[in-house]
Amino acid sequence: MDHGQLSMVADKFQWVFSEPLLNACSTEAKFCRRQRIITPFRLGLALTATCASQPVETLADFHRGFNALWGTTITYKAFYNQVAKSRFADFARTLTSRLIGEMTLKVLGFAKGRAFAEFRHIVLQDGSSFAIHDGLREVFPGRFKVVKPAAVELHTTMDLLCDAPTIVVLTPDTTNEQAFLPEPAALRASLLLADRGYLDLHYMRRVQDAGGFFLIRAKAGLNPQVIEAFREDGKRLRSLRNKPLQTIYTKLPKRQRVELGVQWQVDGHPLDLRLIISWHPRTKSFCYFLTNLPPKRYPLEVICRAYKWRWQVEIYQSCNLRRTLFWLKFNSLRLHTAQRVVRGSEAWRQTPLGWLPRSGHTTCLTDIPA
Repeated sequence: MDHGQLSMVADKFQWVFSEPLLNACSTEAKFCRRQRIITPFRLGLALTATCASQPVETLADFHRGFNALWGTTITYKAFYNQVAKSRFADFARTLTSRLIGEMTLKVLGFAKGRAFAEFRHIVLQDGSSFAIHDGLREVFPGRFKVVKPAAVELHTTMDLLCDAPTIVVLTPDTTNEQAFLPEPAALRASLLLADRGYLDLHYMRRVQDAGGFFLIRAKAGLNPQVIEAFREDGKRLRSLRNKPLQTIYTKLPKRQRVELGVQWQVDGHPLDLRLIISWHPRTKSFCYFLTNLPPKRYPLEVICRAYKWRWQVEIYQSCNLRRTLFWLKFNSLRLHTAQRVVRGSEAWRQTPLGWLPRSGHTTCLTDIPA
């Protein structure tokens, strides 16, 4: 970040962590009605500072961090009584929402005139599952009953250009992922990157009608009508045209990638998309990408390289969520404790200290040709 951005972050940090605002968050969540030594302001700032400066594995780490920051001698019992309140999860969620909303800055971008420079946002969507205590199977049922009877899933929406999450939602692991995709209207002049679990032709139709764009990995077994077909070297494959995809599956070339113009009938109207197909020699299977990006500006090579950006949300969930929610030590049967651990730990990670762009991330953006 340049000096101007650092100044902006400093000003926003003072606003978001101002004493009146944090205390107002507490009042809104009905977390702390009587303010004594452990005020919402002191608690929020101490938890943030502790997470930003050291590894945190237990509540005792937060307790020691609070006393060190404010020079107090609060006992562990008094500290625990505050964070054990059921309303603490609501306080953490409210604070998280304000942090994400107020502290997000655009830290990455493209040179004017280059590919992807026209998009307001490049949105990444993904979900990550966590196994929890088996006794919570009734509240948080898992998809894999034998291996993980109880599990939760964190659905994360991330803005690539800001290198930060915009929405994080906690649900039982059995909840449908597609329900947490951004609203189509919010994707106007924006690009959505998502994995094959988010493939929904009706949703794609609405995004396209709203003026948005998408690049989504597709599932095997799709059977659209193939309208046009080109090999990676530009050669037109006339024998593959005007046929259902499954009837030409065995004729798809493996040495070069293929771009197909495909069509579905969705909501009574044709939906024309580009289907990029490449052979993966290690898995001995085809990989599919669906997009509505214009072919002249976004050729096959650019599409395949751009999809790699989706790994940024995978990395975020692995590094910032899996490693900071201390699930290895989480073994509680109490519902509000589970909610507090997830929401609380995530809240204190949404600070500017954790939002520095990664060098590999920036290089990936600048590698895209004009």
